Amino acid sequence: MRLTGGLPDYRFCTHTVTVYHAVFRPEFSCRRTVLRGVYLDERDSGGADAIGATGQRYCFLLAPCGGQWPVWRPGGEGAQPGENWFSLEPGDRVLPGEGPEIETADQWRAFVPAAVPGLAVIREAAAKRLGGRVRHVEAQTEWYKKW
Repeated sequence: MRLTGGLPDYRFCTHTVTVYHAVFRPEFSCRRTVLRGVYLDERDSGGADAIGATGQRYCFLLAPCGGQWPVWRPGGEGAQPGENWFSLEPGDRVLPGEGPEIETADQWRAFVPAAVPGLAVIREAAAKRLGGRVRHVEAQTEWYKKW
């Protein structure tokens, strides 16, 4: 990430993704957040095994925080009513573009990378700070079977 005037340069953050954060206790709920102005890098890897052709996809997501972008609140901790915020944690699911609403636990169970093209599951997320403030969050997904 280049710095421009001492701040990160996010001019290549032009993608839109939908982040899904599910909670099962006390009952199921799924927060769906559409993030605009993020950077999403998807990479394919192909090969072969005893059964035939295999493929996997890996995704890297960079989500700027604050200012014109939502504030990062892990698990919603400290979020204020009406505040523009997002959560990005291991286990969350990310879909390029604007994804559908997930309203039930049954819909969540069917909402998996094997069944939904482009969907990925976050493996790790890390907040990147500059000047004592979180400037962006970087997330990496699991490899998953593509074909």
